[in-house]
Amino acid sequence: MTKANILVIARNHIPEQLLKHGFNPASESMVKAMLENPQLFFMDRDLAENDPNYKQLIPYVVFQSPKGFFNYQRGKASSETRLRLLRSLGVGGHIEKEDGDIGQSSYLKGLWRELNEEVGVGPSNNIKLLGFINDDSNDVGKVHLGIVHLYQIETSDLESKELNLTDCKFSSIQDIKTNEESFETWSRLMMPYLDQ
Repeated sequence: MTKANILVIARNHIPEQLLKHGFNPASESMVKAMLENPQLFFMDRDLAENDPNYKQLIPYVVFQSPKGFFNYQRGKASSETRLRLLRSLGVGGHIEKEDGDIGQSSYLKGLWRELNEEVGVGPSNNIKLLGFINDDSNDVGKVHLGIVHLYQIETSDLESKELNLTDCKFSSIQDIKTNEESFETWSRLMMPYLDQ
């Protein structure tokens, strides 16, 4: 099996405002500038996961239906061992070298590939950019930078296509916040914004 090469950028090439702790709203132009940054490159995933000098760019998509927000538990066999058994509001993953040359098109290809693999969803105009999410308080957050999107869907029949996404459901933000401690940190950082 070949090793994955994933999209990263050195921390010192990321605008300071995007490294503020928590969720940071951003414009389309800010995201475009990040995705077209000449300092982006593909790095061996095993190295990237353990080197906080680099940040992996991660599409993080929150689904909202009339019944609330999609959330799930990461299974025991999840590839990200540090997040196993925690709940999450976001669906997404790494941008890989196979997604194409660095830039917006490869980012979008990777985003839609991840959503199709994880929940069987294809491209849509019902998705909008919200901003960036950063959390340097733990080992997982130190090596990832999330680009957050909100995907509005009309039905609540979204379901997992992967064994590692379990106990999938839609919940009100109030129910989610009641069980906040069971969620990974990016989800917890998003909750105040989603409760507006």
